[in-house]
Parts: sequence; C-alpha cells; structure tokens
Amino acid sequence: MLNFYKLKKDYLRFDGNERLDLINRLSTNKVDELDRLNCAKTVLTTDKGRFVDLITLYNFGDFVFAACSFNNSKQVLSHIDKYTIMDDFKALDMAGTHETILFLVEGSENFAKKTFGVELNSLASNDFSIFIENNCHSLIIRNDDELGGFLFIYASKDKVFWEDKLGLQKNCAELLDKEYEIKRIEYGIPAFGKEMTELTNPLECGLNQYVSFTKGCYIGQEVIARLDAYDKISKHMVGIKLINEIPSSSVIGEIKIIRDDKECGFVTSSVMSNQFGYIGLGFVKTIFLNYNKDYKIKINNSLINCKLVKLPFRIN
Repeated sequence: MLNFYKLKKDYLRFDGNERLDLINRLSTNKVDELDRLNCAKTVLTTDKGRFVDLITLYNFGDFVFAACSFNNSKQVLSHIDKYTIMDDFKALDMAGTHETILFLVEGSENFAKKTFGVELNSLASNDFSIFIENNCHSLIIRNDDELGGFLFIYASKDKVFWEDKLGLQKNCAELLDKEYEIKRIEYGIPAFGKEMTELTNPLECGLNQYVSFTKGCYIGQEVIARLDAYDKISKHMVGIKLINEIPSSSVIGEIKIIRDDKECGFVTSSVMSNQFGYIGLGFVKTIFLNYNKDYKIKINNSLINCKLVKLPFRIN
C-alpha cells in the first residue's frame, strides 16, 4: 500500500518585480533566472553562513509561492525584511493556509498517473505541475531528497475535497510522526531545528546541491566560499549507531560525541529503527572523523559506546 506523510510546512508569497533578484542576493542557490513552473531550493543564511532556513521557491510567473520550515515563516520574513531597502518586493505570510502531503516512492508513480494524469518521470526535480479540479488548485512536485516520491500541496480550505479525491483512507497508509522520523534519519535527511540550526551551515549538512559557487555575492557567501575553496569544512553530518535511544528532551548540541577522551561532535537526532537498531544523526569535527574508529556518547556524565556510519544508513 502507498505510504504518505503529512509534512508540516509554512508558506509565503513573494510579489514585486525584484522578487527573485532579492532572494538570489540573500540565499545560496542561483534563483534569479528561475523559469515559470519551475521550483528551486535555496538556503537563507546569516552573515556567518549559518541557517536561517532551507526554502523552496515555486515560480508562477507573476508571483513566487514559497515553502519554509514549520513555525519559521516569521523568522524568514524578518530576515528578508532586514535586507530589503529600496527593492520592489512584497512578502506575505501564508502560514496555515496550505497543506502538504508527501507520497513515498513505492507506488507513487502509478498513483500520480492514475489520480492526476501526471508522469512523475517527466517532471525534473525542479519542475512542478498544477492540477485543478472542482475549482480547487493543487501542486504536484517530484520530491528531490532521498525519500523520493512526490509532494502534493493544496489549500487548507479544500482539505475535505482533496482527501476524498485522493482516497487517503482507502488507498494509502499514513505514517506517524515517529515512523517518518525513522525514515528521515535512515536516509540521512537533515531537519530544520535539529541538524539545520544556527550551529551548522549547508555544506556541513551535505546540502551542496542547493549552493551555487559561481553566482556571486549573497549573505554569508564569503564564509561558505572560503570553506569550499580551502576545504575547511570544520564538521560533517554523520550517521551514528547507538546502544540506547537519546532522550527526546535533550537539548540540541548538548549531547557530546567523544573520541580518545576528547569532545569532537554532538548528536542532533535519534530513533529506534527496526532494521538498524538505535541510530541517530550528528556532527563530528573533520579532524576527528574516521569511520573505523570507536566513539562514545556522553549523556549525564555517562559514556556509551557508538559507531559512526556513512549516510544514508540504507546503503551500508
């Protein structure tokens, strides 16, 4: 049976003649020439190259519809407003107005073709399709991370219509938050507020595909360009095999990874996987990174053995 998960996202709308130019000057990817009905992911970074958010831009031609992390639209808008001076640019917070469903890869191609007449393979990872029925609009986007499948975005006011149209209760099985978290960690997908924080940058999270090294200046560009040019990335996101799951109440960055009695990193996420046991994601300083070495996790002054694993877990 096809699996789906209701992703939690905030949404924004950008208007004005300089809407793409401004985002291009504030974020890591080249988006100023984004074509109509194309989408692109780009990272808004601080002047130190750290995360404000990973956002997705959907270009409708006369405006841009954008997705950002859940409960983060106000921070994104505040950051953009800080650098908006004389630009022809207007932003609207649309948090709570739309719903997002991720249909996971197995069976998703047949489902998309049967339900919407959309061939997922014909959609590049930076294209989206508009589907309209009964005056209700929706977007279909081929998902570009390791989970694959496709995203389905629709207005919250049309929820009853779309859930009936999709036959979610009959044709699909919904993943619980814990089940999705297991898959996310198994596939090594960083999450905002866990791996993507003010402690990390896009290169440390392995998000190089959303960073242009040729487009020129943006906020944080000097830091990120220097890290890339001189191979100076200070830490890397890794998989961790644990003996026990780390308490969910733990503060990000406070559970340390130890090697040779020295703190060399920190844990950001952990779950119990049926296939791999207790696993997690975290960051280890580059000078200490060796997948053949033994490591320990420090929790409440206790040391627990662990192993580092190259991501994603599913290919190891």
